[in-house]
Amino acid sequence: MAEIWIQEEEVSDKFLGELGHHIKVKGSLKAAYFISEGSEGDYVERNRKYLQDFLITQNKYPLYLTFVYYHDDYKEFQETLHESKIDCKISFLEETRTYWTALKNVRYHPPYFMVKIMDARSLSVVLEETYWLPAQNEFYAISYSENLFFQLETVTEWGRTRESSVANFELDEETTFITIFHDGAGFYLYSNKEKYSTVKNLCSNLPKGTVITQINDTLVSDDSFESD
Repeated sequence: MAEIWIQEEEVSDKFLGELGHHIKVKGSLKAAYFISEGSEGDYVERNRKYLQDFLITQNKYPLYLTFVYYHDDYKEFQETLHESKIDCKISFLEETRTYWTALKNVRYHPPYFMVKIMDARSLSVVLEETYWLPAQNEFYAISYSENLFFQLETVTEWGRTRESSVANFELDEETTFITIFHDGAGFYLYSNKEKYSTVKNLCSNLPKGTVITQINDTLVSDDSFESD
């Protein structure tokens, strides 16, 4: 039985840039939440499994998964996904990164994968194959619509400016998207749909048997928020 805590987040440009990845939203959001099974023990696997259960419970497809990968073996990883019957496209960010070899520094454009998920089986396979990436803090997002694009912009980090490919989500219609918290220890859910517009609405759409131990700064001491 999953035990989670939920934090309502203020929807703002500042918040969307605090997670280690710069995100912009074009359109209005009704709500944003942080949902986590904690960060102790085998927390990466627990949070991956809860995200999987959450998405399967919503039973809405297709889902669009976008994640940034490493440069050196992305073709081999593409083959791994194909062997699991998962089709994907690969593109490259405009920003540049550097890795070091014994002889020189190599600059490259990071590849990113775009996967269209059509059913629960594919969802489970993809999460099992890829969730280690957000656990290592690579960009990773799941959306209910094909609404994500990257745009090169100048950003400021730790007092320094650099060129970064910023993830832009276009909300021209009712939709929901998810990004992963630091080290894979939970996820952020952003939505302009009524079904997630309040904590009560969100709780009514959680996987069966979910136990909520805390909402914002308030501990939940009974089973009044246990999902049916």
